[in-house]
Amino acid sequence: MAKKPNKKPIPQAAPIAPAQQAKQAAAKPAAASEPKGNNLLSVKMLCIILGVISFLLYANTLMNGYVMDDVIVLKENTIVQQGFKGIPELLATPHMRGYLVIPNDLYRPLSLVMFAAEYPFFGQSPTGYHFMNVLIFAGCVIMLFLFLNKFFGGKKTAIAFIAALIFAVHPIHTEVVANIKSCDELLCFFFGFLSLNLFVNYMKSGKMLQLVLGVFTLFLAFISKETVIAFLAIIPLLFFIYMNDDRKRAIYITVGSVVVFIIFMVIRSRILTEYNANQPAGVEFIDNALSKAQGISKFATEVVVLGMYLKLMFIPHPLVCTYSFNAIHYADLADWRFWLSVLAYGAMIYVAITRFLKDKKDPWAFAIIFYLATLFLFSNLPFLMGAELAERFAFFASVGFCLAAALAMEQWLIKGEASNILSLKGTKVLAILVPVSLIFGGLTVARNANWKDNITLYKADVANSPEDCRLYHNVASSLAEDVYPTVTDTTKKKEMDNESLDYLRHALTIYPEYADVHVEMGRIFDRQHKYDSAEYHDVLALQMNPINFTATNNLGSVYLTSGQYPRAIVMFKKALELNPNFKFPYINLARTYVQLKQFDSAIMNYRKMLMFEPNSIEGIQGLGIAFFEGHRYDSAEYYFNLVLQRTPGDATTFNYLSATYFNAKNYPKAIALYKKVIEQNPNDINAWSNIGRAYFYSGQYQPAIDAFNKEIQIDPKVGPKDLPGIALSYQKMGNMEMARKYEAVAKQVDPRFKLE
Repeated sequence: MAKKPNKKPIPQAAPIAPAQQAKQAAAKPAAASEPKGNNLLSVKMLCIILGVISFLLYANTLMNGYVMDDVIVLKENTIVQQGFKGIPELLATPHMRGYLVIPNDLYRPLSLVMFAAEYPFFGQSPTGYHFMNVLIFAGCVIMLFLFLNKFFGGKKTAIAFIAALIFAVHPIHTEVVANIKSCDELLCFFFGFLSLNLFVNYMKSGKMLQLVLGVFTLFLAFISKETVIAFLAIIPLLFFIYMNDDRKRAIYITVGSVVVFIIFMVIRSRILTEYNANQPAGVEFIDNALSKAQGISKFATEVVVLGMYLKLMFIPHPLVCTYSFNAIHYADLADWRFWLSVLAYGAMIYVAITRFLKDKKDPWAFAIIFYLATLFLFSNLPFLMGAELAERFAFFASVGFCLAAALAMEQWLIKGEASNILSLKGTKVLAILVPVSLIFGGLTVARNANWKDNITLYKADVANSPEDCRLYHNVASSLAEDVYPTVTDTTKKKEMDNESLDYLRHALTIYPEYADVHVEMGRIFDRQHKYDSAEYHDVLALQMNPINFTATNNLGSVYLTSGQYPRAIVMFKKALELNPNFKFPYINLARTYVQLKQFDSAIMNYRKMLMFEPNSIEGIQGLGIAFFEGHRYDSAEYYFNLVLQRTPGDATTFNYLSATYFNAKNYPKAIALYKKVIEQNPNDINAWSNIGRAYFYSGQYQPAIDAFNKEIQIDPKVGPKDLPGIALSYQKMGNMEMARKYEAVAKQVDPRFKLE
């Protein structure tokens, strides 16, 4: 008989306990728990959401104009305005070379190269440049999110998103995004974090192309701005400790980063040395009041400044564009601000060290280290910065704060669900994230509006920082130089000058040795024809700062206006020695030489000025006047026509061009142009006088008489100077009775006159 099969029961797997299920789920690859790509909360969709939020928050900056240092890097930068042709020069010259020459310049060409590439498309309109800033900022936010997502190995996408969202809405970034000049900071951040993303890719894949691209983009970050130097500490920390999948690759990444830094420093040193712009940088007191602080007071104030950065992370209000003298009061060891800052930073350092020693991959420790490492450069502790405090200095450091804020939400709200992107929909998360985003976003949009123009910004900030010396100067300068030229009412102009002087006097009560305040006062008094006062303040400014090229030029202007031409020439030439790219001394020299009837020298200086600003109507018109006064009418005609092509309704140019035709005895053309002047201004007595003479010399005697009579009708005091013209016209027409009549009247004006 066949044996029956042995029917032993098949073993069954024991049921998995809930705790074990959780462990196995956590052990699965992150991609398995993420929603698919078509889900609203996929990584790609989160990137789009962050980009859209970032762009919308700063969309109102598109209506803003040029503010603060935008004039240096773009609006009046002669190399940038060459467009694509200027790019090679931008790469081979110091940062500010297209605007002024200074002995301690920087090498940050990438943002300038970008402006030059955009200039043929955007020209002088600021909208396009603001658009690019907003676009790059959106890219920065996305790059940060992608990096943090990789930092967590794709297991905490929600935390990466929260951190990036807080970064996007944080108002402390408004200076960087709303100020066109700060494109250098944006590019540095974008390429810096792009390099980190590429390095992470290389660490996982081992593909050499990822390493090469990472090194290249890190170099782009360096030539954008030096802030990324902090990554020389962050990169080894990341790839030897936090993401140490392959030690050999970590070495390659670190060595590549150091090599890039060395190459950058060699290029920087060579270019700055070639242009004698590598001299030790002296920090002006008005820029950083710590330059005159001593010992314990200096150290205590530096610590207080660090505390202010931390305060702005939690409470970003009020925000101001500058923190100059007296905005931050000096501190000592008895100052509560000092001890509060010591306590806060001491706690941060303690938490970072203890958590790092416990777990060398602790993200809290990384967030704190990133914050401290990127802020340390701007802390004034290793060396004095060009500003005691600046919101743009916190752009990189805020990443550490935003990451810590996201980690806090994970620990106390999400509680272990962070591996699932859907945790972003949790009630507790939204209850915190939505109000914070709305509050920070609202502050951001409101602050963007302050960056509309200089006067709006400075008036808003002086209200928030009423003890800041520079802000009073900035308000006055903006009123006097930006707003004043747009006002036509004489009474309002006078009121505006008085308002400017009030702000300037207030600045002097805070800091009596502020040279730029005296420069501005001198300029206003010059405009008011108070030349003694103007000279007094310009001289005082030069005693305080002998290399102030603006004060030097302005003093020359006072001498020019008062007829002291040799002294004026000396000052204008000295101003050009101090700043060869300063256009105003060229214009003023040209005007001075016109007064001295040295027309060749005037023409030469106008042409030099036009090399810096080829489209300057003032320069082109001045060149035409110099040719006119030198009786070179063909050249004068060319330049006056050039002005009229660009400003067709300019009455002054019409008059000069008409006079050019008149002097060249081209009376028909002169008459045609004088008619246009009269159409624009029927009461222009000079035009009536000139057209009357043109009619006379062209043999049209009755129209000449009519024109001279119209002149007399408009101004009975000035018009009679052309009575001889009426008498001569009647004589030419053979009407001797009327000729004798007007001869008698004309002799009352000019006893020497008699008919031919």
